[in-house]
Amino acid sequence: MLLNNHKIPNKLKKDLINNPHWILNDDEILEHLIKSGKNEIKNNVIDLRDIYLKKIKSQLKNLSNIHNSTISAAYENYLSANNLHRCIIKILEQKNLEGLLNILSTDIKKILKCSTLKLLFSGRTKITLNNTDFINVKKNEIQEIIKNTKLTKNSIIKLQNNYERLFITNFIKTNKRIIFSEAVLSLCSYLKNNNYAILILGSSNKQTFNEKNKTDYLTILAKIISIQLDKYLMDYFEV
Repeated sequence: MLLNNHKIPNKLKKDLINNPHWILNDDEILEHLIKSGKNEIKNNVIDLRDIYLKKIKSQLKNLSNIHNSTISAAYENYLSANNLHRCIIKILEQKNLEGLLNILSTDIKKILKCSTLKLLFSGRTKITLNNTDFINVKKNEIQEIIKNTKLTKNSIIKLQNNYERLFITNFIKTNKRIIFSEAVLSLCSYLKNNNYAILILGSSNKQTFNEKNKTDYLTILAKIISIQLDKYLMDYFEV
């Protein structure tokens, strides 16, 4: 920049306007401008210190947002792991199918923040339990749900919050919209003897089972339940 009202050449001025980072990112130029401003130039130089400070503040704000997002994700992962551990311990404490269903309908439902859950089962014969969350269905009903949710051996969890596609509403006796998201867990991973089962978790909160959420802990939970379910079914069928 020039003193005594000498104008900056148009080309240089245009280049500086189009590329302000040339100055803002050059420590040597900034230091010189700041010293000049302190000594003698005063009103003849645009004070870039404020601009630079604003830039630094903006960078710090962005960095803070990134850190907050990272911390939030870590906290959610911690909660998921903690919830998974609590669920597994409670499931492994059960001694029979009735105990498994009761713990799913009470403690597990509370830990996973579900409004309701239903375990759909298809076997050689119907199993009668004193629990309305256990429902005997036909094999083709479970296969249809697996097909529509695109569940596979490697992908056994499906989250969805499109009300028109929720399967759990078909097994709830109400005409009101009380469930807005659900998680469909295939329990077929370790079931044998032509037994099929699906656990559907429903929530009144649309974001609880949002398809954008991670499902690692639910995948592990589904496999644990499948193992225990297969073990308990041995009491009902001759092997």
